[in-house]
Amino acid sequence: MNTLLIPIDFSENALEATQYAMGLLPLLHSRQVVFYHSHTAKDDVHDILLKELEEMAQQFRQNDTIEIICEVNHETLTEGISTLVRQHGVSLIIMGITGRNKVGQKLIGSNVFKVSQNIDIPVLVVPAKSPFVPIENIALALPIIPDLPIRVPEENIKTFVKTLGANLMVVNVGRENEKMSKAVLYTALKDMLDMFEELDPSYHFLTNRDTASSVIDCIRDNNAQLLISISGKYGFLEGMFKSSVTQKLAYNSIVPLLIYRSGQ
Repeated sequence: MNTLLIPIDFSENALEATQYAMGLLPLLHSRQVVFYHSHTAKDDVHDILLKELEEMAQQFRQNDTIEIICEVNHETLTEGISTLVRQHGVSLIIMGITGRNKVGQKLIGSNVFKVSQNIDIPVLVVPAKSPFVPIENIALALPIIPDLPIRVPEENIKTFVKTLGANLMVVNVGRENEKMSKAVLYTALKDMLDMFEELDPSYHFLTNRDTASSVIDCIRDNNAQLLISISGKYGFLEGMFKSSVTQKLAYNSIVPLLIYRSGQ
């Protein structure tokens, strides 16, 4: 991942996400990061906002090997990010989130999920008050469903885990009395086991009505420092891929959540 992008609205949450991103940069062997601010104000404030962004960037320009580019425009957040992704070859977006109250959940619905559903690169959602820590264990939330290999960006996930040198744990939460034929179940299980075999992951199969809470409990109990979830291109996929599950994970996760689009 050569170039990262961080949307910045000058909030405390955005600053925390930026601090996390700067800790992650060296581990991903990234050499460039784009600080981006989207605004709807008049053009005469453009230079003021760019100056503020440059002043913020200066706090992080202590490492000469990392280039920080500041961009300000008055496109919508999603449109602006899409433009910069193409312009700078961005491979990862890192965004802050406050989602435990209704205002925070409204913002996340209008920002982070719009980006994750409309931009073809992964989005890392950083919860409030999440300082960067070494990533030793990564949890991957996966459902047991037909055609799993064509829905999961297997190679990108494996590359990410290998780059960080982390252990992988695969977490599945099924619902009680969930109906599935034995043939489908066995095929899906085999697919899941085969996909990440080379990483020698641990597997955690849980049963609970509340999928998101079970995943969060599992990552807490197993000391994971990052969680990966997967969403579909046109609406979210079934089961653990549903938007409601991903949103609950984003609102309540105790660790950063990396959202891949299906097939990325």
